[in-house]
Amino acid sequence: MRKPGLITGTIVAAATLLLSVSVNAHASSKDEKAIRVVENKMIATTNTDDLMKYYDQNDVDVYDLEGPLQYKGNAAVRGDFDNVFANFAGAKGNFVELVVVTDGKMGMARSIQHFAWTDKAGKPQEVTVRVTDVFHKVNGQWKVIHTHISAPMDPKTGLTQTNLKS
Repeated sequence: MRKPGLITGTIVAAATLLLSVSVNAHASSKDEKAIRVVENKMIATTNTDDLMKYYDQNDVDVYDLEGPLQYKGNAAVRGDFDNVFANFAGAKGNFVELVVVTDGKMGMARSIQHFAWTDKAGKPQEVTVRVTDVFHKVNGQWKVIHTHISAPMDPKTGLTQTNLKS
């Protein structure tokens, strides 16, 4: 007599689990898409004010190619980006690769990004770097709380290799 109840309970549990996985997958897909949109807006920015819109103003740090060891807090990050944009005229960036992962509360985007620009002397420049952005939601919007920008280092010379290809 207990078999019908056990079978029914098992079916209900399995259906609930499948529905939960389906709802989470849909939310995750929606959040991944939203983070991709932010990443594409960030790579297209040409000034600090526009870029800072995508960062959490209360909790942010950046590990950049150049020192110091870290830029911690809104003012320090803003200063780093001001310096970058002051030295890059006509910068254009594109993703060589972009991978986004999220659980709906936290998100991560790792990418290889290529940039080309003209320096202050009018000479064309380019760089390919690795970038990792860590996101969390603030008032329903994805905001970056940490960015890590890096390039491989040649152990023989100690110099960064900023134009490697995958």
